[in-house]
Amino acid sequence: MRSLKTVPEIKLMKLSAISALVCMLVSACGTTDPSPVGIDLVDLAGGDVVELAELRPSEARSRFREIFPSVLGQTEELLIGRMNGVRYVSLFEMAFDPADLPGGNGSGQAVDSLFVELKILGNIKRGNLGRVIVSLPAETCSESRSFVDTTDFAEISFNQVEIADVVPALVDSTVRIPLPVDLLADAIGMNPTNPVVAFSLTGSGLDEDYLIAVSARDTVGSTNAAELVAYLSGPDGQQVSRAKTTMDTYFAERLANPEPGEILLQTGVFSAGVIRFDLPSIPESATVNIVELTMDFDIDRSFLTSLRLRFERLIVVDGDTTFSVASGNPVNEQIINPTSSPFVMTLDQLLFHGWMTGTNENHGLIINPIFDIVLDLRYEWGLFTNPRLRIVYSLPPSIGAS
Repeated sequence: MRSLKTVPEIKLMKLSAISALVCMLVSACGTTDPSPVGIDLVDLAGGDVVELAELRPSEARSRFREIFPSVLGQTEELLIGRMNGVRYVSLFEMAFDPADLPGGNGSGQAVDSLFVELKILGNIKRGNLGRVIVSLPAETCSESRSFVDTTDFAEISFNQVEIADVVPALVDSTVRIPLPVDLLADAIGMNPTNPVVAFSLTGSGLDEDYLIAVSARDTVGSTNAAELVAYLSGPDGQQVSRAKTTMDTYFAERLANPEPGEILLQTGVFSAGVIRFDLPSIPESATVNIVELTMDFDIDRSFLTSLRLRFERLIVVDGDTTFSVASGNPVNEQIINPTSSPFVMTLDQLLFHGWMTGTNENHGLIINPIFDIVLDLRYEWGLFTNPRLRIVYSLPPSIGAS
């Protein structure tokens, strides 16, 4: 039995000349380097089938590209928190009607306490609910605003003033967040019969990442949109007043890149994955039979129902990295809906054949989320780590083989 002297964990399977596939496990010796580069093709016979398992990348990272100008005030959910280097800020405007106030007028009422109650939508919560930053908007906003500069697809800074860092309470699917009482007291001073309170909520940087999706006022069939709850004291004692949301929306702010080795695939805040494997050389007449990419899926740091992905090869021209589709093979696009880890994807054999035969220079693979361009695009993402590759290729039969 021949042995491969340079690559461990490679199973060499000898094709029978007649019909049976005879499998031979080839033991490794010498170097422990898992890279398949440098396989000695002289040691392989014509017709051999080679499996390269658990190939590790020389590069694996996320690449933020742009923020799509979604009008998120038209979505049925609001996101609050921080996740994978992105902060999600929800804006609320709530108005009291005269019928909501004691005697139809807030004058003469002391605001003892003020809360906003949010309903978690579909039990969508990631991480442990942490502290919440409460801010006062310093400019007007609306549900039709995208918070993105369409000339460069970067977020537009929204002026707001931080006024509190509070600890929320979670009971079943209801989040209760305390607010400064001055928010309502000042609003009553401006309009005692119809006070309007505006504020924003986001995750504090003092805690671990977390995210909650809560019902928006536009949620179809929902009676659980956010409510402002005020405890007021006046001549007739203490009373509880409630106000409904008149405007809500949210936006995303990039804070930092994901950690090296993390592959963040996201729509809305457009993030792609870049992976490069060092691959062995094979003859042009060889056939790449199977290419499988396996990655660990972090469900606790992901928020998605499905993602549509396009697999493209990186092309570098004069140091400038651009992107182009490697071939028209439909396998270059696929829809994924991971629910467990590890997660396996089958990749295009022609893409890897071009790299391994030297037809195309191997600068790596980019995984781009693709999506329909609609104003109320839902932000979705999946976080993956620990990519590894499995390739099965076959060498052409030896000349004169029967």
